[in-house]
Amino acid sequence: MKQLGKLLRLETTRGQIFTGFVLTMLIVMCVMFYFIYTFLSQEKKEDAMLYIEEIAEQAGGRLESLLNEINVLTLQMAMDERMQTILADEYEGQLASYEQRMKLRKLMLDMTAYSDTIEEVELYSGERSIYPLVDATIEARLDQGIIEQADQLHLKGSLIWAGKDPANDRYLLGLRQIKLEKLDYANGGYLLVKVKPSLIQLATSNREQTNGAIMRVVQQDSVLLETGEIAGNLEQYFMFERAIKGTNWKLQMMLQKKLVLSDIYWLRNLLLLFFAVSVAIFALISYYLAKLISSPMKSLIRIMQGSKHGAPKHNPITYYNKEVNQLNMTYNQMVNQIDYLIKSVYEKELLKSRSEIRALHSQINPHFLFNTLDAIYWDHIEKGEKELAGIVVQLADLFRYSIQSSHPDGFVTIKEELEQVKRYCNLMKLRWQERLQISVACEQALLQQKVPKLIIQPLVENAIVHGIEPLPEGGKVSVSIYARSERFYIQVADNGIGMTAQQVEQLRQRLQQSNELMVQQSKRGIGLYNIHRLLKLHYGEGFGLSISSTRQAGTTMTLELPLNDAERRM
Repeated sequence: MKQLGKLLRLETTRGQIFTGFVLTMLIVMCVMFYFIYTFLSQEKKEDAMLYIEEIAEQAGGRLESLLNEINVLTLQMAMDERMQTILADEYEGQLASYEQRMKLRKLMLDMTAYSDTIEEVELYSGERSIYPLVDATIEARLDQGIIEQADQLHLKGSLIWAGKDPANDRYLLGLRQIKLEKLDYANGGYLLVKVKPSLIQLATSNREQTNGAIMRVVQQDSVLLETGEIAGNLEQYFMFERAIKGTNWKLQMMLQKKLVLSDIYWLRNLLLLFFAVSVAIFALISYYLAKLISSPMKSLIRIMQGSKHGAPKHNPITYYNKEVNQLNMTYNQMVNQIDYLIKSVYEKELLKSRSEIRALHSQINPHFLFNTLDAIYWDHIEKGEKELAGIVVQLADLFRYSIQSSHPDGFVTIKEELEQVKRYCNLMKLRWQERLQISVACEQALLQQKVPKLIIQPLVENAIVHGIEPLPEGGKVSVSIYARSERFYIQVADNGIGMTAQQVEQLRQRLQQSNELMVQQSKRGIGLYNIHRLLKLHYGEGFGLSISSTRQAGTTMTLELPLNDAERRM
């Protein structure tokens, strides 16, 4: 693959354009070739099936006509008075003489002379063979099931097709029971018809023979007659099957696919030739087109590379390619501006340094804040105001915890977080006195669990400011920390004014915003969004902040975190 890429020079614009154009052409041609060939093949196949169906219907009609002719002739024989008289005598026990049997032979020969399909007709009484003059019975000649079928009440007198002749499988046999009119239509015997194998040729016209069609008469899975041999297997043929009326036979018409689709194969070869020629021509055009595009770009690159070891120079060449010419104009404009930039860079660096110095001077050192609070603390101690001194210490610890970080990864224990909550609540109680109640409950095993810094105190602050402060009588804030399965939960609940369902839904939508700027523009829920976003960044989409609230009943905010520290960082 690397050798091919090197040969085609895929790292260059010309190679990429050439390869892209050729691949596009190949894909388009392949898709077009596939659809054209598939469409025409399907049309040809449908035409072939219609053709096979048509000639099969015609052949089936001719075959049914020939079988009907046999049926009529054998019916005439069965109703002949001479045959009826001899069979009636046989039925009553008077055996026919040799002369009578020979007369019947002449009758049957005369009748078969009218048919091109009947090879021979045999006549049997209930006990013996009348013609031919042999010592045999109908039971020895045919399978008992066929005889029973001919004797069935609803089929009595009908011609039953028995299939191949057991004595010579080249012939087909038909059996008709002869009913004796003078003896109340009693069973006088059987007329056995032997049909020539040329029956299938007579049903086949020159049209089918010319087109190489194969016709077969089948009974169940057995082939009775056929006009030719199948070359290969049946998957190489189109086949249509038609039932033959009055029989349990089926006529199968088959035509070789290669004969039917010969035109398609010719078209396929023509399309392949057209495909190869088109790809070759398109590849040649693509090569020169790619060269036409890449040549001016190479020229411009050489000019730019010449500026690596010295001051950049103008390129006076005007290109015929509009885009490359615009690129050259931009390059020349860039050269004009480089001198100005070089001259002004020193002044800008000086201004930048001065601005940074002013910014450093304007910053307040956090140590100044803590030193000032420390001085206030000792001043209250000297004056004996220990309560106020304690408040100053808690305020200093509150600021120190918020500003400084003793943990480089930004994580603290839950115990440290709860101490910060306690400091904040003590300061808030200076104002609220007994109107504000705080309760904290945490499972002992979770105190050393690490969490991102400052994720609990903002929730408590939110509960007091937005939930409890609007109530004149004050309220209660509860902090609960507990574990469930592989996760643990930090829950901050208040009994304040709560929110409506619409307000809760709006707040949830802001938490799901992926654009922090949109959240900031809303001016509400920024702290909650930051906590929610921080948990998702550390632990993944399955964790974060959830909110539930009821108007005039309070609000509950729950943080869901993984219990396993290994899941902490994503």
